[in-house]
Amino acid sequence: MYVNFDLAKGIWYPIVLSILLVIIIFIIPKKLSKQELYITFGVIGYVVWMVDMTIAAPFDIFDIGTKRNGLPELLLYGIIPSCIAIIFLNLYLSTSKKKTLTIIFIVLSFILEWLAEITGIMTSKIWHAYYSIPVFTVVFFFALPWHLKFIRNRNHS
Repeated sequence: MYVNFDLAKGIWYPIVLSILLVIIIFIIPKKLSKQELYITFGVIGYVVWMVDMTIAAPFDIFDIGTKRNGLPELLLYGIIPSCIAIIFLNLYLSTSKKKTLTIIFIVLSFILEWLAEITGIMTSKIWHAYYSIPVFTVVFFFALPWHLKFIRNRNHS
C-alpha cells in the first residue's frame, strides 16, 4: 500500500503561518468570550470555504497546493482566515484607533496572500493578491465589526 500525501510546493508556508497565528491567539489578551471565539472561528471558516466553492473554484481563479484537495486548503481556507479574524476582533476591541488597526490588517492580509503566491502554495490564474484589497477592506471595515455586533446582540430575532 502506497500512501501519497501529495505535499505541495510551499506547504511549509501555511503550516508555519497557522502555528504562528494559533500561538498569537493563545497569548494575546482575550476580549472575546469563548462563545464569540467559537462562533467567529466557525463562521469565518465556513464563509471562506463557501466563497471558494461558489466563486473561486468554478471560475478557476487560482489553484491552492496541488490538484488534490488536502492540507493546504484546510489551512488556507479553514484555519488562517479564522485566526486572523479572531486576532483582529480581539485587537479591535482593545483600541480606540480602529481605522488604523483596520488599515494595518488590510495591508497585512495583502502581504500574507502575496507570500502565498511567492512561496508557490497559491498559483494565480486570473487573480492576483492586489485584487483582494477591496475584499479585505469590506471584511475589516464592515463585515467583521458587523459580525461582532451581531453575535453580541442577544435580542436579535
